[in-house]
Amino acid sequence: MEQLFNLLSDALFSELRSDEQLILNFHGENTLFVRFNKSKVRQVSDVNQQELSITLKCQHKETEMTIPLGHAPKNEALSCLSLLRDRISSLEALPFFVKAENNGQSNSIHNGELLSFDEYLSIITPETQDIDLAGILVSGTIALGNANSLGQRHWFENASFCFDYSLYTEKEKAVKASYSGTQFVKDAFVASLNEAKTNIRLMAIPNRVLKPGLYQCYLAPAAVNEILETFSWGGPSFSGLRRGNSPLQEMENEGKHLSPLFTLTEDFDLGLQPPFNLNGEVAAPQTTIFKQGKLENLLTSTKSAMEFNAVSNNANDEESMRSPVIHTGSLKKEEILSTLKNGIYISNLHYLNWSDVTKGRITGMTRFACFLVEDGEIVAPIKDLRFDETIYNIWGDNLVAVTDFAETEVSTDTYFSRSAGGTRCPGLLVKDFNFTL
Repeated sequence: MEQLFNLLSDALFSELRSDEQLILNFHGENTLFVRFNKSKVRQVSDVNQQELSITLKCQHKETEMTIPLGHAPKNEALSCLSLLRDRISSLEALPFFVKAENNGQSNSIHNGELLSFDEYLSIITPETQDIDLAGILVSGTIALGNANSLGQRHWFENASFCFDYSLYTEKEKAVKASYSGTQFVKDAFVASLNEAKTNIRLMAIPNRVLKPGLYQCYLAPAAVNEILETFSWGGPSFSGLRRGNSPLQEMENEGKHLSPLFTLTEDFDLGLQPPFNLNGEVAAPQTTIFKQGKLENLLTSTKSAMEFNAVSNNANDEESMRSPVIHTGSLKKEEILSTLKNGIYISNLHYLNWSDVTKGRITGMTRFACFLVEDGEIVAPIKDLRFDETIYNIWGDNLVAVTDFAETEVSTDTYFSRSAGGTRCPGLLVKDFNFTL
């Protein structure tokens, strides 16, 4: 894939006129895709696809097109360039035009330790024969490339896997789980699966219906990941704060802060996402957003820096977090239930959205294996509840403890192609978590 990207880059750049600049972004994958139902393999596919995004800049104008690469990629790319030239002539100049710059060169390859289809099955099949499992296993290499006509060129490859699955009872109550990373370790997978098996047995107990109100809760890493992903889209955005559409408005205007137990960083050493953006600008390996509850940095794109006379830290245009990591604390796994004592164990959340973005307020639902805990013991699954809470409570005043372990969640987005990215989250113990329905 890297050879193909370099070939297309050289061919396109050689065709440019003196007043034109070109930025190229490549996305490719070689993925094993396996679908399970009733613990049996129902579909196996090898997905090998590449696409190229071409951005033409000329006289403070720009236009972009993305094309899939087929059997004649060079001809397809040159035809695309011709179409972009026709289009750009009718466009107006942009008020905040970001010229291409030469941001150097880089090459980052994360090989991972993945298995073949037969090797995956030799581990998964014996462990799932006695349960009803449905899920998707994806495993393989994702490649991202960026180059421009001024000599900039970046390349990133990541080999990773994600086994995203659910277990079901005879009455179709479910437990969701996943195991993902860059190295498939049998013992780690079996431990994850055994935890899901324990939870599915507990799901056979009749649901307990809880009244809305304030509860002490343990949020497992998968639940924390859902909150973090919601926050990541626009939460730490510099332009969002300047435009008054940020969950950090009260932090900016009223001096609010988060808990000293909470630290959040953008950490590209996670190896699931490259530090370069679509302009080829390279962010620092680590950028601290919150350090022990205090806001340290916002994500600022070059376009926002131009508009607001600020300094860019090479965020993407959306100013979203691309590789977020919440730092661990001191709560041990074996102490979670005894420390929670009386409350709710939340394995998963879903349907999250901002209910009041300027107040930092998020709403969503509990999902799958969420349990009532009494005297440090799980007693029953609960009927789904809707929560409505602020980040100032979840990550701030009501944060009681953070686990000493964290889990990596590789992106499960496979709508048109497999997406790069992921998060790393610990579990959180939170008091007075607000359930409204």
